[in-house]
Amino acid sequence: MKRGKKLMILLAVLVVILGAAYGATLLNPETEEETVYTTIFTLDPETVTSLTWHYSEEVALTREDDAWVYADDPEFPLDSTYVDAMLTALSQIDSSKTIENVENWDQYTLEAPICEINLTASGEDTTIKVGEETALGGERYVSIGDENAYLVDSSFLEPFEYGLYDVLKVEEIPDMEEPLRLEVQSGGDQYTIEKQEDSGLAYTDDYVWFLGGKPLDTSLTQTLLDYVTDIEWSECVNYKATDLSKYGLDAPAATLTLTYTNEESESEQTFVLEIGSEASSGYYVRLAGSQMVYTIPASAAEAMLYTTYEDLKPTDVLLMDWTEVTSVEIQLDGESYTIYRTTQTETDEDGNETETVVYTLNGEEIDGAAITDLLDGLESTGYAGTAVPETGEEIRFVIHRNHASFPQVEIAFYRYNSSDCLTVLNGEPTVYVSRENIVDLVETVNGEVLD
Repeated sequence: MKRGKKLMILLAVLVVILGAAYGATLLNPETEEETVYTTIFTLDPETVTSLTWHYSEEVALTREDDAWVYADDPEFPLDSTYVDAMLTALSQIDSSKTIENVENWDQYTLEAPICEINLTASGEDTTIKVGEETALGGERYVSIGDENAYLVDSSFLEPFEYGLYDVLKVEEIPDMEEPLRLEVQSGGDQYTIEKQEDSGLAYTDDYVWFLGGKPLDTSLTQTLLDYVTDIEWSECVNYKATDLSKYGLDAPAATLTLTYTNEESESEQTFVLEIGSEASSGYYVRLAGSQMVYTIPASAAEAMLYTTYEDLKPTDVLLMDWTEVTSVEIQLDGESYTIYRTTQTETDEDGNETETVVYTLNGEEIDGAAITDLLDGLESTGYAGTAVPETGEEIRFVIHRNHASFPQVEIAFYRYNSSDCLTVLNGEPTVYVSRENIVDLVETVNGEVLD
């Protein structure tokens, strides 16, 4: 019993000592052993004359006249920044551990490496093999051609995780922040969207984009233009296509020509994009005259292919600058009423001027703003399409104003069904609006005009 008690006491003391040692380690982390790295390979990037790596596929490059080229085709558009990153990684390789005289390379995943790098520098050939990441992560084994295996940081592989088309330099898309005109040719159809500010083509200067002289919704048109100006290649599928029929680009489904202002030269330039057939992920496209074929997302291509005037028609019910308005004629229940809009300027004792808008009917002031606010707040519930008003006019407004091109704007609302009314603007059916809102508008007019 005594011997057992002594053993228990000794074990308890040992536990205390180990606990104290662990606590001291936590309190003094600098006492932990730091990893020591040893440089196992160096080279001067300027001395490298050939570089081949095999990751997803084998890619062989050579240096010609201080420029790197693809060995199989010097015309390949190589992005040399990838080569610079590879040579930087090879300029110095540091190892945290050395396994000498390796007999079983498969043990370190170097019998069949995930990447093999071959290079010639200063006339000497070197082969570097890179294995899988270790179980603990953060490091992987490499060999540099001697009998040893080395542990290096896993990030060493990153500059080499590419195939041929990954290191291809794609054609740049210009900065087209100021588009002026978009011409779309699709099959036998053609239309042109043009920016025309202060054109006098519409009753409001808020419309700046037009198709055949007809105003377009600014937001919807800008969305279409953004598909062109912000286009990005998903991938390049052929850098030197000779048979465009494979991509539907021998007879493009659509050709888009965007005219824009170059901010630096302040001159007009054009960007021409051709859209071909549908790919497994998106659509094939190319810049006009180029041999490089790309894919872009289907959403972008289909917006360019299938957008029509009907998709871009204004969704606004009424856009009115009331400061230009002089009077509003209201036709309701067979009667006509004219509200006049004027401004009055008052000056206080300090000389400060205040401008007040006044609406009058038959010489008496009314709350005309209640009517104009409701008109401004009307929202579309959908395009009218080919709907034609026949009967059931709820209310009509004839707006007179100081405007050179459109001194008069006429808007009427017709009962369409139990939930909607049809809007007719300057004689053209445009959009539907909620009948409930039109009922509110009629009641407000009745309250201000008839009471």
